[in-house]
Amino acid sequence: MKITTVSCHLISGRWAGDPAFPHDVHATAFVELETDESVSGLGEVSLGYFAPEAVVSLVDYFRPVLVGRDPMQITRLARAMESDAVWWSRSGAGRSVIGALEMALWDIVGKALGVPVYQLLGGAIRDAIPVYASGGPSCWPPEANIEKLEFYRELGYRAAKLSTNFYSTMAAEGSDLPRRLEPVRLPHAAKLKRIAESFERLREHFGDEFDLAIDGHEGAEPDPIPVQEAIEIARALAPYRLAFYEEPLPYTDVAGYCELRSRSRVPIAAGESLSGVDQFHPFIAGRGVHLVQPDLGFVGGIGETVKILHHAAAHGISAGIHTGGCVGPAMAASWHVAAAFASVKWLEVVVAPRHVQDDFLIETLRPHEGAVGLPAGPGLGIRFDRELLEKYRFVPGSGER
Repeated sequence: MKITTVSCHLISGRWAGDPAFPHDVHATAFVELETDESVSGLGEVSLGYFAPEAVVSLVDYFRPVLVGRDPMQITRLARAMESDAVWWSRSGAGRSVIGALEMALWDIVGKALGVPVYQLLGGAIRDAIPVYASGGPSCWPPEANIEKLEFYRELGYRAAKLSTNFYSTMAAEGSDLPRRLEPVRLPHAAKLKRIAESFERLREHFGDEFDLAIDGHEGAEPDPIPVQEAIEIARALAPYRLAFYEEPLPYTDVAGYCELRSRSRVPIAAGESLSGVDQFHPFIAGRGVHLVQPDLGFVGGIGETVKILHHAAAHGISAGIHTGGCVGPAMAASWHVAAAFASVKWLEVVVAPRHVQDDFLIETLRPHEGAVGLPAGPGLGIRFDRELLEKYRFVPGSGER
């Protein structure tokens, strides 16, 4: 079997599956590898969520590295791509694209052998995979978060994640659909009080049968908070027994993560925008986190994620797979990895694009009592045809800013 074609498909879809989330159009990028034996594979580039137009040229760069090669040699081809672009693709955009192409190779191999990808990873370690609803912003007023999480509970979730900042949702004129978020500005002391009050209400309403988590989003903030503020937030939330506190600090502050972890009663999680095991290493070896969160569409692919999970497990650190803007192959790949590794405690599911995911995933990702079953195969279990490509025709400028 030989690879004959390397393609990039830009996708845009409206995320309308969460009533408390802006119903905006978001982008992603799929890569497709075709072979001379009519077996094709798909991958997804998380970079496409932000800068979809940039992905096309990066995919084109790797075409001569892959065409004519045997797709069954996943590790060999991944190393060939890394070696060819070693000067500029050790992290970030380059690694995101390499990871998607590597993901497509796993899809081909699974299809060629007639097995789901989790079987190639050693088989399923369990039949039920814990998931949490990723709800984005915390609502304002705080009482609205109860309604928000009740919606998730009705969908079958028994865990959810909100943010440290509050936002009010504004509807577009003549529409009931939430269209934009307006941040609520609070003084420091008032913010700490409101965060604690919000989670106190949630804990009182849902009891101990619903897990709660919080996301600082500081890896994406141009002016992130200092470690002392993160320590204060963790201290304020400790009585409510959160599952984890995600991205409390910028990734440039490894020492801050280590200090925070040592002083926090809430487990610290991070890693969604780190690339490769080398970038995860300081946080793992330095014990800066309790939970690593690789994003398969960004971190460098399935093989790189496996390295990170093993490295973290050797240091007693578990994982929660981050899925963020993933709607197709990367979402499926995350599901397969979660099925195969006991150290994966959580699989994130962003609720807003659930109808888009339904179109691309052969096995519908629907939780029951807080968990999902095994993904369908062979390969990653992705549905992709010209009809879907037309339905999700790319909208220029739909990358998130």
